[in-house]
Amino acid sequence: MQIVYVNANNLHEIKPSAPEVAMALGYFDGVHLGHQKVIQTAKEKAKSHNLSLSVLSFFPHPKNVLFSNNKVSYLEPLEQKAEKLEKLGVDVFYVVEFTKTLAKVEPDHFLSDYVIGLNAKEIICGFDYTYGTKASGTVDTLAVYAATQQVGLTVVEELKWNEQKIGSTLIRKYVTEGKLNELPSLLGTFYQTKYCQKNGLLPNYSLPNVGSYKVLIEDRHINIECVATVKCKKYIQLHYETSTLPNLLTIQWVDQFETIPS
Repeated sequence: MQIVYVNANNLHEIKPSAPEVAMALGYFDGVHLGHQKVIQTAKEKAKSHNLSLSVLSFFPHPKNVLFSNNKVSYLEPLEQKAEKLEKLGVDVFYVVEFTKTLAKVEPDHFLSDYVIGLNAKEIICGFDYTYGTKASGTVDTLAVYAATQQVGLTVVEELKWNEQKIGSTLIRKYVTEGKLNELPSLLGTFYQTKYCQKNGLLPNYSLPNVGSYKVLIEDRHINIECVATVKCKKYIQLHYETSTLPNLLTIQWVDQFETIPS
């Protein structure tokens, strides 16, 4: 999979060589089951129209640029998102630098530059996708634009679980609240973080609230079950002989304990 970092300065250099694609639009934090449905739909469109499969996303999160007092906690860094997208069969991952200037771009100009401009022949997005200044672009305006450009548009309907929309906001809420056993129904897997025994949680992951949790630690292709106590937003204590483990740990968060196991 090719990862292409795009901004206002290099866009004109990228456009001429951009392959014809079916392009999935969204932020895709966590690459949950709702996201996977969008990407799978895009994959089917790509195959039927003999196109490459691309995903267009942003970094940093738009809300973190626009609302400094109400920052969104990331579920995972770009590197882990990219790994998941590659496993789903994505050919090109466009990462657009989100800035306050980009936030002021009119919806049609955004589509012209970053979607049609990057050679999208089929556009695929979720039912609630928004774009352009003040999120004024919606799937309705996108449909009008796609028709004028004679490109295909597929809007993927809401995916629900227990009468709730499967979305990154709900997943962040469950991570924070320690409702970890619910997450495989939303993510398809347990929530996973990377943790350095020396320096703590790696950037752009989130930890559950302070408390003790059942976790699985990946070590040489096996999973070690143990207890992790979250001390703060960055550090945990593992109830295990940590000297036998590598410095960089991959931790799957399974469930919360009501009390700290002895």
